[in-house]
Amino acid sequence: MKRNILTSLIMIGLLLVVSEGFTFTQPAVATGSSGPLSGAIFTTTENGDVVNENVRYEAKEDVYLDGGPGEQAPSRAAALPAGEYFFQVTDPSGQVLLSTDHISCRKVGVNDNGVIDTVFSGVNYEKSKGNWVATPCQHNSGIDIYDHDELGAITVQLYPYDDTPNPGGVYKVWITPVIDYQGDPNFVPTKMSDPVNGEDYSPGNFHGFIPHHSKTDNYKVDKKGKPFTPPMITVDKFHDANFNGVQDEGEETVSGWTVDYTDPLDVSNTIFTSAMVDASVPGTYTFTEDQPAGTYQTASFVDGVATATVTATVDVFVAGESGETHTVLYGNVGLGDVTACKVYDADADGIVDASESGVVGWKMRLNGTLLDGTLFGPVDQFTGGDGCTTFGDLLPGDYRLEEIFPEDQGWTTTGATYSEFTIVSTLSGAVMSGTSVSVSFTNVYIGTADFGTKGYWHNKNGLSELVLDDVLYVNSLLPYSAASSYFGAGDEPFDGYFADGTPVGAAFNNDDGSEIWGSGTWQAEVSNYLIDPNAGGDPREQLGQQLLAFIFNTIHRLGGTDVYFWDGIAWVNAGDIIQAAIDAWASGDSAAQVETAQMLDGFNNDDSIQFIGAPGPVIYT
Repeated sequence: MKRNILTSLIMIGLLLVVSEGFTFTQPAVATGSSGPLSGAIFTTTENGDVVNENVRYEAKEDVYLDGGPGEQAPSRAAALPAGEYFFQVTDPSGQVLLSTDHISCRKVGVNDNGVIDTVFSGVNYEKSKGNWVATPCQHNSGIDIYDHDELGAITVQLYPYDDTPNPGGVYKVWITPVIDYQGDPNFVPTKMSDPVNGEDYSPGNFHGFIPHHSKTDNYKVDKKGKPFTPPMITVDKFHDANFNGVQDEGEETVSGWTVDYTDPLDVSNTIFTSAMVDASVPGTYTFTEDQPAGTYQTASFVDGVATATVTATVDVFVAGESGETHTVLYGNVGLGDVTACKVYDADADGIVDASESGVVGWKMRLNGTLLDGTLFGPVDQFTGGDGCTTFGDLLPGDYRLEEIFPEDQGWTTTGATYSEFTIVSTLSGAVMSGTSVSVSFTNVYIGTADFGTKGYWHNKNGLSELVLDDVLYVNSLLPYSAASSYFGAGDEPFDGYFADGTPVGAAFNNDDGSEIWGSGTWQAEVSNYLIDPNAGGDPREQLGQQLLAFIFNTIHRLGGTDVYFWDGIAWVNAGDIIQAAIDAWASGDSAAQVETAQMLDGFNNDDSIQFIGAPGPVIYT
């Protein structure tokens, strides 16, 4: 919806005549420099619709100023810095000022979303009967329904302005931050020869607008007379999926890729592919494409000819002839990555479990052949604190990742030692990306243990290894938590005393009868239990004795009961074996009790049991 100029009369009041002594003073404007201006501007209709890029508008009144992200761009792309701005309309060269109202009439505001959301009122000066007359002014505005109206975006009518002298009917609209305007926004014309703004053109200063601190956009309005087609530069981007530097059949053109360019007036602007740039000002145009992380440039062409080297910045010279056309074409691919992890496979099943941790300092090696035949690698990297390392910025091609074992340190694999994969570049909207791969290698550190027989744990050397926590643990298990009918030299739990409080007798060496441990001690009771004669033939006693020795072996030889060891066929968990023996002891199945006791006896007599120990050092020589 439009706001009519006449509505400003309420704010400004009656017409004021300068010759009768009235002087109007605008609010003071800050001075200084905001630095190079980022973002972009463009022209649209009142509702924000683009008139088919660079096709002509039918009338000057149809042209509206729009700023910040365009219709196809994300909400923050090319956003203007928040603040207040002046705008003007000139011919393409910028030398001829076409805006006919005072600079104070041409002031807009940009919100924190980077879009124009405010048009300010001002005071214009018009000649009447030999005097300058002050009149209120405010440019019409519209709701930017095509372009981020949810951010508060509006459009601002550029009219009033004079016809352009350009033969192709081309105009240039400028904006600059108020802080960077080099004119006097409070200027009041007094002489009939004064320009309404008090600002003329000088090299590098376009009526108070400095190119380095400005944004511009060219547009065309129908013009009678000899036909003239303004020069145009088409800017495109393609997805070079096969990485050969040429746009082959089927390779997509990318919409929405950011390109910045600087025109011969030294004004910089941001455009989004595919774009057509009005090049009505003769001279050199410099284009620089965005290079987002995770992408790689493969091609750069100007007018169909590849540049000597692939470069993000190219120059295009425009002579200014009618119908002159030029093209800029960039090619890019997405880069992939592979994350290699070394996992300590505590259960040796070749599967990465959530509880299994990574191994630090493990060497990973990556080789490959790129799509263009170039060899990649070998590249070596070591795993970090989380057991992983990432090889990034990988071009499309085929790769082989392998783990490198440290020399002679007891490590062995429980799964594959290499992985082969392909990196492929894909396009989604304006985003290019390569395949992201994750590979985990599972390994264990193998130790060898010499188990002790139940006789060893009965004697003084074995008993000396035991600590109170060992006995407290076994006392919590079913075979030993309550007194059994078959143990005559003591009773369970192992505490050194019978149930009636009588001390258990001392333990003696079977060979020479010497005392091993004194009476009334849990050590003596454990020793007596392990050599108690099985005269009654209860298979549970042999099972209980072998299980007790097995538990002591796992604690003191394997480092704990939740450790995996090799049973001759597969990796088994010691805790699972203990539980299976307890279940057999409680089952009443004498055959199962005998079989389990024999199995445990075999383990207890093995002097070279392989087990998965705590990770050893990772040292490469």
